[in-house]
Amino acid sequence: MQKESKYKTAASYAEAWFEAATESNSEEKVFAEVKLIRESLESDALLWNTMISSRVSEDFIEDIAHKAKLSVISTNTLKLIAENGRLNLLEQITDDFVHLFYKKKGIVEVMVDTAVALNATQDKKLRKVLKDKLQSEIELTYRIKPEVLGGLAISFDSFLIDDTLASKLKKFEKLVTEQPI
Repeated sequence: MQKESKYKTAASYAEAWFEAATESNSEEKVFAEVKLIRESLESDALLWNTMISSRVSEDFIEDIAHKAKLSVISTNTLKLIAENGRLNLLEQITDDFVHLFYKKKGIVEVMVDTAVALNATQDKKLRKVLKDKLQSEIELTYRIKPEVLGGLAISFDSFLIDDTLASKLKKFEKLVTEQPI
């Protein structure tokens, strides 16, 4: 029997969850719930450790779903994931769901690495330029990475635009070290 990768398994759950939301015409609501679940897992280490470290009961899932006012679709999906012992994949499952949602809506996910946070004016200008260039709605995520030293690295789909000071210094170093004196 061939062992299925955790990425394929997570993708299968995400697709089923997304399909159920689509069939019930509640994509937007379920998307908001998935984002809420992701945020909860990211911000509450105790919840995350409880979810993945033990066999969580159906009552526990029901209780969390009731408190969070989750739809029947999300509640049943979480119960199925727990029943199959796949809560350790919940972070990947929710990530995959979000990617499916954005893809269906024609939204391009853009990741921007920068040394310091952009101010509101810079952020607004960057969003406008990206939206115009990509001719699409965008979902922009920033990562603060001091090692880029300055500038921006912008990635979307399979593209990378690296206009960071760190990359320019590496290119300059390579140029200088390759030149005979």
